[in-house]
Amino acid sequence: MSRRVVDLDSGITMVVTDLHGAWDVYRSLRDRFLEGHHRGEIDRLVICGDLIHGEGTEETDSSLEMLMDVMAMQAEFGSDTIIMLLGNHELPHIYGLSLAKGSIQYTPRFEASLTRLEQLYHSLFRRRNILDFLASLPFFVRSKAGVMLTHAGAATSVGSVSLFERLLKIDHFEIIRTADHELNSYDVESLRRGYAHFTGVSYEEQAKRFLAVSGPEDPRYNDLLRVLFLSGQNTDFDLLWNTLFSQNEMDGNSSYTTTVKNFLNYVSKVSPFEQRVLVAGHIGVKGGYGQVGPQQLRLASYTHAFPKTAGHYLMLDCEKPIETATDLIPSLRPVFEKRTAAAGPVPATTPAPS
Repeated sequence: MSRRVVDLDSGITMVVTDLHGAWDVYRSLRDRFLEGHHRGEIDRLVICGDLIHGEGTEETDSSLEMLMDVMAMQAEFGSDTIIMLLGNHELPHIYGLSLAKGSIQYTPRFEASLTRLEQLYHSLFRRRNILDFLASLPFFVRSKAGVMLTHAGAATSVGSVSLFERLLKIDHFEIIRTADHELNSYDVESLRRGYAHFTGVSYEEQAKRFLAVSGPEDPRYNDLLRVLFLSGQNTDFDLLWNTLFSQNEMDGNSSYTTTVKNFLNYVSKVSPFEQRVLVAGHIGVKGGYGQVGPQQLRLASYTHAFPKTAGHYLMLDCEKPIETATDLIPSLRPVFEKRTAAAGPVPATTPAPS
């Protein structure tokens, strides 16, 4: 089973978050890492999830290209040098689920790009390679500095040491096997009719749209029905979903700082190093970063920064002790360099034309 937590006891780590299909920004940050790594100034890169799902046009969404580039870099430099954490936008593709926010449908475009990938004979990767990579992603990074990295933050669903340990043992493929076994014990055609009745759209139309399948003969055709058997009382899937989709300080919970404190305490009890500060992306933040109480830094490298040109990344010394989120502020770097008002801001490293 893939490791769900990575422990770092030394070196400088470059931390970026939530790039959501923005190729130019990704390439700028990637090149800055590669240059620093070549000079011996940066030891590793950590991407804190949500690399995929751009909200702009299909032409400006480079989600799959970015993901394959990360996979290629990991193959070249190793999984201890190039680390990507699982985000809530990557999770649905492991399970064949749809994901939307308001009128924005996130998953169809990426699923369609995976189907097109199957038709490119010269591609180094296939759909199965992409999904296996997503399923292998860790959820957390812990450091000797006492700083823990994750995608969303501290979730109330992780309310004990045992629940944190349970997260570390999650096997996506076992969850899928269990759900599919239960699914296949039912009248599948009846489930399709019920799904269509509930949504108001034929099942075939939805399967083609959300899964990019060719039709009923496709082996993935029934994957949308899997959602009916994933959730339930106290399931591993619900624990994972609630952890990655938590709205943290935005959910109206006035005691979120206590949630962060408790979460770090639970983690510390089963970690090689005490964890005192949490760094996460996932939620929009004015100016590209902000403190959420004394023990959490909210980081936005691009998509969730307001404005986007205020994006920041973190240069973390994994050995130097950090006591509070304030201690991390000097280690933040702007993604975009300052230029004159007329010229406007540009990425830290200007990307070359595609």
